[in-house]
Amino acid sequence: MKIGIDLDNTLICYDEAFQRVGKDEGLLPVGFEGDKAAVKRALLKESPDGLLWETLQGLVYGRRIDAATLFDGVARFLETCRERDAEVAIVSHKTELAHHDPLRTDLRAAALQWMNGNRFFDPAGLGLQRHNVYFERTRDEKIARIARLGSDVFVDDLAEVLDHENMPAACRKILFGQERQERFEQYATWHELCDAVFPRR
Repeated sequence: MKIGIDLDNTLICYDEAFQRVGKDEGLLPVGFEGDKAAVKRALLKESPDGLLWETLQGLVYGRRIDAATLFDGVARFLETCRERDAEVAIVSHKTELAHHDPLRTDLRAAALQWMNGNRFFDPAGLGLQRHNVYFERTRDEKIARIARLGSDVFVDDLAEVLDHENMPAACRKILFGQERQERFEQYATWHELCDAVFPRR
């Protein structure tokens, strides 16, 4: 089985990171509490042109990616993939540079550094292969990569990716997230997703 997985907000959890970095950078009041969506709403209300929100995104996905965490259950899922001989590829729509970042942080290099720090490529850790990580410039290129890889399953947090007109019809499309919808198979946790993809023997 070939399994493709998105990276940002699917494997990497940024909820606490957006709040923490926003406070650290003085973009949010110290007493602010809320997830990524709440942070976005607050910053767009303060700066409707999107400048503050895009600046924070650049920080969190770039030089402050250290504030992000691995979603609970991912390690178990990837361990099960190894046990069942499933080949895993990560396919991410990620530009090289952040918006409004004077340091011109390489977002792809930052993501790989975070993955190294979280033992993605350690045989005694999560055990993925570095050559199975793909960063694509556009959503269309991401879908084309999924098709070339021949993914039997693809997991993403964005329904619009799974609903793309060129998404392979034979691919099992799984939406990861808590906001309910009816179009796709969906799971709110990686533990649920693992049990669905790999039924217990």
